[in-house]
Amino acid sequence: MITFAKHTHEHNKMEKIGFYLSLICAIHCIATPIAITLLPFLGSSFISDHSWEIWFIGGSLMLAGILLFSDFKKHQNPVPLYLLIGSLLVKLLEIIWLGHQFEFLTGTLGALFITLAYYFNWKYKKECSC
Repeated sequence: MITFAKHTHEHNKMEKIGFYLSLICAIHCIATPIAITLLPFLGSSFISDHSWEIWFIGGSLMLAGILLFSDFKKHQNPVPLYLLIGSLLVKLLEIIWLGHQFEFLTGTLGALFITLAYYFNWKYKKECSC
């Protein structure tokens, strides 16, 4: 029983981290165009380098996938997974067809989907007897 309680505590901690990472991502997607406009000296630094962004998004999606799928096995409601897939599809749409000129829109929408996935996952876990 102690092992289960510890696992649940660790899982909840990871879930909170994933939620806050997606929230930070949404803030980043909103703030980056403003920062680039107002602070041109940042143009040659980390903001113009998309490699860190790929790692950040990839890590967030992987963490969300692990946590949401783990909880799905308990509450059996697929809505959080659908929202996660929606977020991934929005990012792929940007990469494959739209390009970076729509990054503000696609990034914000994708982060909103992940944030909603965490919210609904939390809600379904709270409602179920799992």
